[in-house]
Amino acid sequence: MRDEPFQKSQSSSPQVGKIVKWEDGKGFGWIETGGARVFAHIKDFKRGQHRPQVGEEVRFIAGVDAQGRNCAKQTIFVKSRGRVGIGSCLLLCGLLVLPLLAMLWLPVAWWMGAGAMTLVSAITYRIYADDKQRAVNSGWRVPESTLHVAELLGGWPGAFIAQRLLRHKCSKLSYQVVFWGIVMLFQYVAADVILEQKLSRAVMKAVIAVFMELPLQFSPSP
Repeated sequence: MRDEPFQKSQSSSPQVGKIVKWEDGKGFGWIETGGARVFAHIKDFKRGQHRPQVGEEVRFIAGVDAQGRNCAKQTIFVKSRGRVGIGSCLLLCGLLVLPLLAMLWLPVAWWMGAGAMTLVSAITYRIYADDKQRAVNSGWRVPESTLHVAELLGGWPGAFIAQRLLRHKCSKLSYQVVFWGIVMLFQYVAADVILEQKLSRAVMKAVIAVFMELPLQFSPSP
């Protein structure tokens, strides 16, 4: 199979192909279209998309790189939707157990709490979808702080689903650290509510004990 498809000049007509090889550590691979292959580099994929994977269908412009070699430019995924697998579904259900049980201890109707979380999750999913579309179109992005606030207000289940279905914000480590910190915060608060604040009291006692044991250091007055 040839590695130099198309002509030796840049074309403005979109081409559709499938990724047949991808070296993620090196950031490049090959796209097959019309029985031939063309080189593809990660820098030529439109910003805001997920990392390429073998078997994915893409649309691109046939061009040439700085060395005059054929390559794919302005590459975007034809089908950018992912899926929520069985493992992810089980994980999400497990993460929802404590928050939903904690609502039974709160002075509000259980269905009101669950309904509020569902509504905020739906709004959060919509914000993710809007940011994803802006990323694909190279438009102004939704600030990450806005996404995190939506998650903190109870929309983290919607964010969990959006990250997998839209393949958005799921590969950025710094973002994932904050996201999972929010999820764990909800787990802690829910467990503390169920245990009637025993966890928070224990943490407070431990903090006080640590501070009480710290040596006080004062500089002598001249």
